[in-house]
Amino acid sequence: MTNPPRAGAMDWSRREFLRFAALASAVLAQGRLTLGAEGPQSGVKYYGELEPLAPGAVRPEGWLRNTLDKQAAELGSKLPQVSWPFTEGYWSGEETGESWWPWEQKAYWLDGAMRLSLVLGNADLLAQVRASLDYTLAHADTDGYLGPKFFENPVGDYHRWPQNVMFRSFAALSDATEGSAGPGSAAIAEALRKHFLHDPADYGKPIRNVTNVEGMLWTYARTGDAALRTRAEDAWREFMTAPGYADLTAMRVYAATPIDSHGVTYAETMKLPAILYLYTGDAEYLRFAEAAERRIFDHHMLIDGIPSTTEYYRTVTSLDSHETCDIADHTWSWGYMLMATGAGVWADRVERACFNAAPGAIRNDWKGLQYFSCPNQFLATLDSDHNVMEHGGRMMAYQPNPGQRTACCGGNVHRIFPNYAIRMWMKTAEGGLAAVLYGPSTVSARVGVGASARTVRITQTTNYPFEEKIEFRIDADGPVTFPLELRVPGWCDAPSLRVNRARVAATPNEKGFMVLNRTFKPGDRIELTLPMKLSLSHWPQNGMGIERGPLVYSLPIKEQWTPRVEPKYTTEEFPSWEAMPASAWNYGLALDSEKLKHEVEVQQAEGPVEDPWENPPLSLTVPVRKIDGWELQANPAQPEQKFTPPLPELSGEAATGHVVGEVERVRLVPYGATQLRLTVFPEVPR
Repeated sequence: MTNPPRAGAMDWSRREFLRFAALASAVLAQGRLTLGAEGPQSGVKYYGELEPLAPGAVRPEGWLRNTLDKQAAELGSKLPQVSWPFTEGYWSGEETGESWWPWEQKAYWLDGAMRLSLVLGNADLLAQVRASLDYTLAHADTDGYLGPKFFENPVGDYHRWPQNVMFRSFAALSDATEGSAGPGSAAIAEALRKHFLHDPADYGKPIRNVTNVEGMLWTYARTGDAALRTRAEDAWREFMTAPGYADLTAMRVYAATPIDSHGVTYAETMKLPAILYLYTGDAEYLRFAEAAERRIFDHHMLIDGIPSTTEYYRTVTSLDSHETCDIADHTWSWGYMLMATGAGVWADRVERACFNAAPGAIRNDWKGLQYFSCPNQFLATLDSDHNVMEHGGRMMAYQPNPGQRTACCGGNVHRIFPNYAIRMWMKTAEGGLAAVLYGPSTVSARVGVGASARTVRITQTTNYPFEEKIEFRIDADGPVTFPLELRVPGWCDAPSLRVNRARVAATPNEKGFMVLNRTFKPGDRIELTLPMKLSLSHWPQNGMGIERGPLVYSLPIKEQWTPRVEPKYTTEEFPSWEAMPASAWNYGLALDSEKLKHEVEVQQAEGPVEDPWENPPLSLTVPVRKIDGWELQANPAQPEQKFTPPLPELSGEAATGHVVGEVERVRLVPYGATQLRLTVFPEVPR
């Protein structure tokens, strides 16, 4: 902070922080809205099938806790000491600059670090983040405007996009402190209400300004001020009809064609009609959102669970990649689709991306990440980017702030795993709970209705997705009646369910959930088993991938790491990392799809899983053949510059120089446990 907060600014002492952390699991789970009924706080009707719990209601454990703790210990807390623009006072006193974008980048980190602190109950990290939030709230303009004076005058297309990013951190803090001893919830909602209702900016015309519909409707739900809903609907209506966006026409209409749009912009915009549905009940909003999402899955999905987006949506060859921001933004958007529809398929999509694409783009020590990440990447250096060349070559190296001046991914990456933890459980109608995303954790929430409602604590003991069994233990101060919904992933066709060791029916409903509607007693145990089967996926240019349950498997390539210190953007502790291959990668998969069970050996380690991305507990042994002549691709104008090559052509004239060797067996590991990898294999004959 460069300036002290004004008198009256919100402030917590360290003792209050620690008290907040200690009480979090007991008090943060209280929902604010009643599904399908008038909310007790704001009189707002909610039309979604599922409602998220407050940040902090779910406490991660096991491997998930280890991942989040590592994030918090490294870039999650240290990025503001490492790399520009995170090192500057944006949102805490800085009022000048050449553009709006440094405030966007810093806001990504603030939102991610806020959620990380709430999920972990990390008081020190919470204090670090709150300095910027408290400064911003304390320095609101007299008309309510929140944010930098530098672009208060609403000109240009993106001058309210940074606010949308920043306000998500306000929302997380407000929801977490509702009903607790900490201050801030009502003050935050009122500050945002005043900002949105008095801001003269055009929220419908500039392409990313419209994303503030998200914050408007969050504020509407907490304050009940119908003018906010009106402004949100007006902004969306203008966005859908305003002239002058010929290049965005395909984004704003029903279509079955590939998407010609920037990936993050599309993901952040196309979630808005789903949120509008949550607070209006207008089915047309939801139909539009579902149609917009369908285009992603029909045309652009890569094997690791995220669409090809560099920066625009692309095709799905072995060299198509995605921006790390797209992992954070697509999974966030799919979460709203899950709330609106109640359909488990959206959780399947979040899970696949978070178990594969996300860890696959991050160094396991949480000291670096990629801007662009690819299912096939045989090297990752400061000049090996094989994607769109206008960004230069550095986007695939592992860096604390990849892209440097284009610093969005360095901040946005911090939202991915905290948001996964926050949304693991959701409230259902009639006082129920739904387990929508699985992993070792404990949830505390109010369940049941009326006088019979009480707080329940459910401990989820599992190594999922590295094992098939998930156990839930119910703890409460007495018997409690509520519906418990358990998601059955779309890839699982033979789930089994036991309650206190007795087998019960395990048939999912049309939404993909099994529902146990019963009176639970303290100590009850539910055991869910989700058998994982092997499958092959097929890709362009004779490509083939292998999957089991929610995990994609890759050939890990040993890395030869070289650190590079680049002043202003890196430090000795957090350098840019270049990786060159130090083991063979030129293999084709020699599998018979009809004999997978016999040709693929599944190996699983026993015991608890501590760090699956460093020491994967699961692996597959598969038959392959080495392909001689398949080598790193060189830049003809600069032969020393190398790139990951496309899949080889093994038939016809283009096959010259490619010799397929004898069958041998290699070990594959989960995609997320790799930094260099071969995931989409060339298919070779048996």
